[in-house]
Amino acid sequence: MSSPSTSISELQDARLVPFDSIFLDPNNPRIAPETPPGYADAAALFDPDMQRALEERVRQVYDVANLEESILTHGWVPIDSIIVWEHPKQPGSYVVVEGNTRTVALRTLRTERLERERKKLDRLKKNPSRFQEELRVQQDIVDRLEAILEQTNQLRVFPVAAKAPDDLQAVLPRLLGVRHITHAQDWKPYATNLYILSLYERLFRKRYGEEGALRLEDDLVNAVSAMVSLGATKTRRNIQAASAFTHFKRDYEDRLPEGESFSDEDHYFFELILQNAYPKEQFGVSKDSLRLPKESEEVLFQWAFSQPRSGKEEDNENIFYKAESVRLWNQMATYDGKSGTNFAKQLDVNAPDEARPIRVIEAEFLQHKTQRTPIDALTALLKALQDLKVDTLVSQQEHLEPILAKIAQHISSYQKMMDAVKQ
Repeated sequence: MSSPSTSISELQDARLVPFDSIFLDPNNPRIAPETPPGYADAAALFDPDMQRALEERVRQVYDVANLEESILTHGWVPIDSIIVWEHPKQPGSYVVVEGNTRTVALRTLRTERLERERKKLDRLKKNPSRFQEELRVQQDIVDRLEAILEQTNQLRVFPVAAKAPDDLQAVLPRLLGVRHITHAQDWKPYATNLYILSLYERLFRKRYGEEGALRLEDDLVNAVSAMVSLGATKTRRNIQAASAFTHFKRDYEDRLPEGESFSDEDHYFFELILQNAYPKEQFGVSKDSLRLPKESEEVLFQWAFSQPRSGKEEDNENIFYKAESVRLWNQMATYDGKSGTNFAKQLDVNAPDEARPIRVIEAEFLQHKTQRTPIDALTALLKALQDLKVDTLVSQQEHLEPILAKIAQHISSYQKMMDAVKQ
């Protein structure tokens, strides 16, 4: 459902359009190909091969199968608005700028699934079983699919009030930002940051054309920041993280251990490098960096990705066995500064082959910290929790939830132990 804060002027009144007239958006940052076609070229937008590739990509990224089963069980209930843009060069053809997953689920139910279930029903009718319930259940499935087909032949959509591609791109940051950036409803951090990067690149190319390398300029960062309702510092970091990870994936994918690939969650390494002062300094990332220096990329690959990661976490033999290792490295550096210890320096970017696994250093680090009184340790933990930002908690929810669960478990155990002593 459109947010109440979304201006009505940005959307036209709902209308019914033929289902076959709506197409997936190859510019959506979550499913876009390496080089998105933009919105000006209608032929590229509606190309059948492109649409098939996008459909496959949606299936890789989203849990379409569960959505299909939900629609089959409950029928088509259009609670969330499908937002589209009618292409001025091809009237009657609509790009789905919000609702690509639902579109893929409906496409499948209306075609492949319906055809498959009809064939199964025909086989049961030709070879009737003594167990008639099987035929009844299959007939019910087909009836429900045919009802969904009928309900969605004409789909209720909300067209974006934009006459040209430039108008659309001016409106989209607000429409999508309300759902996916400010509130992070569907998009995970990498998708969000890719979208913010695409906004920045569009402004940069509008100013400088296609020649020359992309670079960060404060006024353009501020303009994007205003578009997506984020602070300028966070917007800059998001642009840097998306750009750095995208470059890194391109250059190092073919060097991963056999059978492995980068996932969107690996983007978290780059977010944490940019958020934490010590790793940022060690990897040589400046205020204007759009990628890690080549030497630092090589070190990060050696430390985090050169060994297999597909098994259990405890079997991961990389120096950094998870992205949170970057944050831990920063915590060690802070502790070293206060305590005169030397934990963080055991990971030296200038001598990567001499680095010890952070899991080993972590054990020594934690052992040293436990020499402090419980009051010191819990006071430090309380301060760290109070310093966490709400947007960080939201954007990194899937990484933070298991950590918070462990903290809660430990706290509960300590409270029970102290209660038992009182008794």
